[in-house]
Amino acid sequence: MERKSGFNELDAAEGFIQVARGGSFTHAAKSLGKSASTLSRAVMDLEALLGVQLLVRTTRRLHMTEAGALYLMHAEGLLAARRAAHDAVTELTGGIARGHLRVSMPVSVGERLLGPHLPEFRRRYPELRLEVDLSDRNVPLVQGGFDLAIRVGRLADSSLKAQLIGRVPMRLVASPDYLVQHGAPTRPRDIAAHACLSIGPLAGPAEWTFYKKGKVERVVFEGVVHTTSPTLGAQLACAGLGLVRASAWVVAGELRSGSLVEVMTDWSCDEPGERDADGNLQVGVPVYVLFAQGAGTTPPLKSRVFVELIREIVAREVMPAVGKPKRDARESVTPAQQKSRDSRRRP
Repeated sequence: MERKSGFNELDAAEGFIQVARGGSFTHAAKSLGKSASTLSRAVMDLEALLGVQLLVRTTRRLHMTEAGALYLMHAEGLLAARRAAHDAVTELTGGIARGHLRVSMPVSVGERLLGPHLPEFRRRYPELRLEVDLSDRNVPLVQGGFDLAIRVGRLADSSLKAQLIGRVPMRLVASPDYLVQHGAPTRPRDIAAHACLSIGPLAGPAEWTFYKKGKVERVVFEGVVHTTSPTLGAQLACAGLGLVRASAWVVAGELRSGSLVEVMTDWSCDEPGERDADGNLQVGVPVYVLFAQGAGTTPPLKSRVFVELIREIVAREVMPAVGKPKRDARESVTPAQQKSRDSRRRP
């Protein structure tokens, strides 16, 4: 179909994306600084151009059609390419990180690690507009219109550029109050006698694996509480509900404050990996940044300064908590608490 005079498909696509994300012409129009009627006409013109219906409009809500979902995926990539082109030119002429940066990362990374530092990041780069998507699923990077993503764990094969930020170990922790009442496990099989909090995408029996000088022991248990949120798991452990195994950056603050302490410190929660170029044994869950650009392409300045922020945070806050000498859980119990525990155990 011939397009109308003055019709801009990219602008109409941007309006459609905002409507699809928010489920409302009114909210999308406000975010774009347009009237709802103008935005509605633009989407209708887009549908006419494509020859398909993208949205089903009812009196109560909007529904995206199959064609709408397909167009959404490609439209986000188109707009991301337009942003990248604009940002590349402005960086070339001014050497300043500016433009629109869309990043995706796990919920716990955004809430526990990044969130407190965003004000400082905004002060450093006031011309950079940031959009942070928190999701524990691996969202499509290019199709979703993202500039970069933080990924935890092994990466699937990809032609995209990836950088290893570091490795973060897992920690088995509990609150001092819980340990006063129930004691601390000293070996994996002791965990069967304890209340445990499980974290993961699916409920049901959970398995923890532990390593010690070539030994491997697995513990299968039914958690007293299951959650998909590592942050909630740490909060429940602080409240004394039981043992929890979580990434070190999730519990770094609690370990520093003493509201959680590490238990069973002579066993590791992480499988020993390969040795690096310096001969050091690689331990912990790998954390990567994945760029929307191909492996042979240099990411734009806006992406590079954001990755530098993540590196700074990991080096300054996570690694000191991870690398400091481990304190045995029994050392966190005061003499008065130990006396109280002994009196309860006495027949």
